Amino acid sequence: MLKEKSAGIILYRVDAQEGVQYLLLYLRGDYWNFSKGHIEEGESEAEGAIRELEEETGIKIKAVIDGWRQQTQFFYKESHGDKAGEFIRKDVALYLAELPAGQQVKLLANGGKGERINGYGWLPVKTALKYLKFKNLKEILTEADSYLRQKLGK
Repeated sequence: MLKEKSAGIILYRVDAQEGVQYLLLYLRGDYWNFSKGHIEEGESEAEGAIRELEEETGIKIKAVIDGWRQQTQFFYKESHGDKAGEFIRKDVALYLAELPAGQQVKLLANGGKGERINGYGWLPVKTALKYLKFKNLKEILTEADSYLRQKLGK
């Protein structure tokens, strides 16, 4: 069994009318998830998560929220690329970050990682929990939302 390590960002924004919303990406026309990907050699988890967010969405952030990090693990059988058919154990570290003012999601039309991302949505937590496929990610989003609401006083 192969092992992989990834890192990602649970990105949020506070909309004046809609309240706190979370960014979910629609991947390969199959499921919704947070921005995440492999950590490159020499990167910290947070650096990898920040780079992946920019590569996948065009959003540039400088840092993640200090003191919030969750980790999960899952197993899957790869169905794409040179690892197709391999069983993989993936460890994923997730960080929380706020959308910087004036930035918007810009998915790549062709090439790069944009080809596996079919769409995105800014969703309130209750809707995001319905869209997320995996129980462990739902639990992590619930924890992130609780932490954030306490921090924001909402």
